[in-house]
Amino acid sequence: MNDPVLIFDDDFSKAWAKAILQLKKDAWKSWNYVITIKNPTIENKEAIDKLNVFCKKEGLLLPDTVQRTIFPKHFYIEKRMHNKEAFYRAYNHFYSITRDKKHSVWGTYFKRMISYQTKDGSEYDQLDSIIKRIKSIKSNYGSANFIVIPQVGVESNKIMGAPCLNYITVQVEKQQEKRVVSLLAVYRNHDYLKRTFGNYWGLCELLKYICIESGAELGTVTCISSHAYVEDNKTD
Repeated sequence: MNDPVLIFDDDFSKAWAKAILQLKKDAWKSWNYVITIKNPTIENKEAIDKLNVFCKKEGLLLPDTVQRTIFPKHFYIEKRMHNKEAFYRAYNHFYSITRDKKHSVWGTYFKRMISYQTKDGSEYDQLDSIIKRIKSIKSNYGSANFIVIPQVGVESNKIMGAPCLNYITVQVEKQQEKRVVSLLAVYRNHDYLKRTFGNYWGLCELLKYICIESGAELGTVTCISSHAYVEDNKTD
């Protein structure tokens, strides 16, 4: 195993670009990439537009499509802000339609956050539970709450055919009498061409949602890629 690669930037697209350049030096495959995005509110339109052009040319999923699997912000923003029931209803309707099409477990991240299947067959809203907990915190700052993505014992040991996102830790700390929330996401496998740009973008949107709904201040997003790689389209 190599030593961890540490990269940080205010802009998630620039952090991603730095990681791509480092992966090129590492022959497009490495371990333990740690990327921190210091300002999740920055959206570099020029970078997004350039990547959109590239993805369309190469037949890849657009970054926005990948981003929406982590947080479907269009359903939240379109007249549904601060209305969880309407937001969830719109998302669940869309989700049920997409399940009729050919798919694997990809695209289920947000669904697992809000409707995680427990051992007894019931569903648990991990995301809303954490938001309520953040709103109620009066002490014990420094806590970390986590969202599980794979089904433990069913998908967590699969080499292929299981979610690449393992879990998200929601970190709460106190800064100058304010609650500040950050995210730490851990991926077991991370394709830095086809998925990671959109993943970073989605994690930033998810953190913004948590902070809006909980009334907390925005912190940072850190993403750990256990295995980082690029398989295709490796040209200058």
